Parts: sequence; structure tokens; C-alpha cells
Amino acid sequence: MATWASKRQLIYFLYVFGFFALIALILYLIYKPVPNCFDKIQNQNESGVDCGGVCQLACEREVLPLKVYWARPLYVADGSYDAMALVENENADLGTREINYTIYLYDKGNLLLGKREGKTFVNAGEKFYIFESLINTDKYVASKAVIQFLPGVIWEKASPVQKNIMLERKDFSRQPTPRLRLQVENTSLNEIQNIKVYTVLSDVNNNAFAGSATFLDKLVGGEKKDVFFAWPKDFTENPSFIDFAWRVNGFIPLVK
Repeated sequence: MATWASKRQLIYFLYVFGFFALIALILYLIYKPVPNCFDKIQNQNESGVDCGGVCQLACEREVLPLKVYWARPLYVADGSYDAMALVENENADLGTREINYTIYLYDKGNLLLGKREGKTFVNAGEKFYIFESLINTDKYVASKAVIQFLPGVIWEKASPVQKNIMLERKDFSRQPTPRLRLQVENTSLNEIQNIKVYTVLSDVNNNAFAGSATFLDKLVGGEKKDVFFAWPKDFTENPSFIDFAWRVNGFIPLVK
């Protein structure tokens, strides 16, 4: 049977233990790590570890794959081809700062003739062209192009790029060699930098047979500039459709 002295010691111990436990709880509540998107724990309202929900990064399973409408070899000269693809990001609020790709060129028997590796950004909800020039095929005829995007892409929340640039076709001539002039206009009040402009020439069936890309380092607010596209050899037909588009990287400052 416990003596009064032992009972008193037990009560004292419980008081001391309770006091220090309370202090420890208070310190934990004060200094406990705040849930964040870098703690390697699925907390807050994340849909994965440090992704989705309130986090800037998207979870891979939530990202729709890029949609490739077409990819084509574009004849330049014997053994030399450009390659172009039309791609869409169907994620309206997600983009990536960098994605790597490889374009492969094949002959009609599916023999690999050449390839080109590259990388680009992808803005949210963007439909865009990818263009690679002068791929060597050792004088073989390329009949098919395939573009593949490499895995390991970091997708994050992003807003669509504002449509502050307008393109207008000015003139096109095939003599002495094909040449196209477009006018690029900055319709905003601010300077826009690093503008890439693309053009695609297609036949009556809307199949692309020529294309090109050029670059403008900047346009101040309200400024207009002409850009030119030229091809070394005449085409075998007149283009039935001439399309053009522009891109800027929405992940870096676009304006000044």
C-alpha cells in the first residue's frame, strides 16, 4: 500500500510532467513547420506531394498531353528538309517553361533519314508551331515527320498570353524565288520582347509544303515592323493557304 510520501511524490511528478508537456505543446504550436509546397508532404489541399491544389506545380496525372495535329517534312533542296509541326496545349491554366522534343524524318518505307532535337516553352491553352530548319537526309526523299516530346516535364499554373500582337500579310511573290512579307504590330502600349513569327504555306488540301520562322527582339508600344520569309527554290505550285502566327514566352517578362 502506497504511503502518503510516495503518493505526494507521484502527484508532484505528474504536476512537473504536465507542466513540461504543456510547455512542449505550446512550443510545438508556435514553431511547428507551416505546411507549404516544398516540404515533401501531401498536406494543405494538395492533390499530390507538393503539387496541385494551392501549389504552383501541377501533378503529372492532372496534365493533359500535348495534342499534335500534324508534323511534316518540308522540302528545301535535295537531301535537305525543314520540319514543322502544329501542336496544342489543351491545359487552359497550365504551361511549362521548357519541354524537350525530337523530330524524326522517314522515307516512304519508314527508314529513318534524320532527326533534330530541340526544346521550347509551352504557354497555357496555346496552339503553336514548332519549326526546325535544314535537316540533312543524305539526298533521300523524306515522306513523313514524327515529333516526340520527352518525359520529365515540370508543369505549373500559368495564365494565357495576352493577344497584343497582330499580323497582316502584305505581299507574296514567287519570282525570282518565293518571298513573303508580313507586318507585325504591337497593339499594346508597352514594349514586347522576344517575338517569334511563323508562316506555313499549304496546298488546296491544306497540307503544308513550305514554312519558315523568324525573330523580332522587340516592338515598342504601337510599333509596326515588316518581317520577310524567303525560300531558295521556287515551289511546284502556288500556295492555296498562307497561315502565320506568333509566339512569346509567357514565363519571362514580356513587356517593359
